[in-house]
Amino acid sequence: MRWIGISLLLLSPYSFAAEPLRLQQVVESVEKRYPVVIGADKDIEAAQGEMTASEGAFDLTWKNRLATSTLGYYENNRFDSVLEKPLGPWGASIFTGYRIGRGNFAVYDEKALTLSQGEARLGFEVSLWRNRPTDRRRTNLEKSRLALTAAEANALQTRIEAVRTASQRYWDWVAAGKRVAIYRTLLTIAEARDKGLLERVKHGDVPVFERKDNERAILQRRAQLVTAERGLQQTAIELSLFLRDDSGNPRLPGENELPGDIPREVSRVEPHISSDIEKALRQRPELARLAATREQSTVEGEWADNQLSPRLDLQVAASRDFGLGLTTRAGTEVEAAVLLEIPLERRLASGRRESARATADRIEATERLMKDRIGAEVRDTYSALRAAISRIEIAVSETELARYLEQGERDRFEHGDSNILFVNLREQATADALIREVEALADYQKGIAQLRGVLAEI
Repeated sequence: MRWIGISLLLLSPYSFAAEPLRLQQVVESVEKRYPVVIGADKDIEAAQGEMTASEGAFDLTWKNRLATSTLGYYENNRFDSVLEKPLGPWGASIFTGYRIGRGNFAVYDEKALTLSQGEARLGFEVSLWRNRPTDRRRTNLEKSRLALTAAEANALQTRIEAVRTASQRYWDWVAAGKRVAIYRTLLTIAEARDKGLLERVKHGDVPVFERKDNERAILQRRAQLVTAERGLQQTAIELSLFLRDDSGNPRLPGENELPGDIPREVSRVEPHISSDIEKALRQRPELARLAATREQSTVEGEWADNQLSPRLDLQVAASRDFGLGLTTRAGTEVEAAVLLEIPLERRLASGRRESARATADRIEATERLMKDRIGAEVRDTYSALRAAISRIEIAVSETELARYLEQGERDRFEHGDSNILFVNLREQATADALIREVEALADYQKGIAQLRGVLAEI
């Protein structure tokens, strides 16, 4: 009697799936439909909205005022309309306006009186000291720009982490499928052998004890298969969080979608640790996000420093009345004014400055730790890849030797020099070696995904 060899374990029943699920499909699903990635993109939209709101501080404004006095000694009507546009540099702003005042005015209020067609005016205002290098509007705008940069870096970081985790879950699922195939084939071998042993027992070729031991092996392998199938279901459920349908709902991958095998091509890891650490430090979005956040604190500190200085503003305006009325109102009038404001108690600005500096120092310390952690991640990933390659080489050699011993033990049993116990043990040893080979191959692929994530290659 000839039995199915354990070497058939390499032929997974999923090798013939019409549409195997590929890693690229999982990655595309993550980038388009994974909720965390979508949420990070929404943070970018929110930051863009905040920047638009900060730019709104420089919007053109139109102010109008209408006043009338109908009761009392002086009866008059006044209307004033002003367009004002902040410019940004030097805290400057320009304005233009129109006003008209008619009626009786007190001597101290005669400036409100205009000629019959009103007064047009044009002017500008600039900061000469406190708000010249920066002011609240420019500070908020710069902080919102940095917040957008931080949001974009955070979104990229989220995408990298999601793709890395999804890739590792994918290879966990593939390896679990291979384990199921191995244990399923191992069980098939024992069940096929049981039929032959039954016939041999009937003819007295082998004792009943040998068949009983094979029945024990069948029960053991069924238990192994149940455990492996549970592992496949668990990894499929984990993978479904990243694999989503067009509606964004988790899609559970089926067994018929398992690829035929784990890629066996392995590239020898070259010692590029130093250059890859430098590459990771340039490309990792975590550092860009921290740098943007630290710069926000620096900008806030610069504004606080600026607020400690006196305020000195210059305003120049030219006006001209039109129409009939007092001849003293005729002609163009130019007026220049200087505003000086000296802060006597400066606790607000001082407190803001100290807070901003402390925050910047804290973020700088976090950056130092992050750089050290990135270097450690690169080294650890290379270490894991080298270990996986070594394990693959060992597992391949172990599998070849286990197959040889398995076949030899089976031949010995055919000639009456062995028993079912040793045959079962040899088959189990081959299966265990194959599983270790599968796990090493999967760990190598997971290590590649880890390396891409560590280097921010996406």
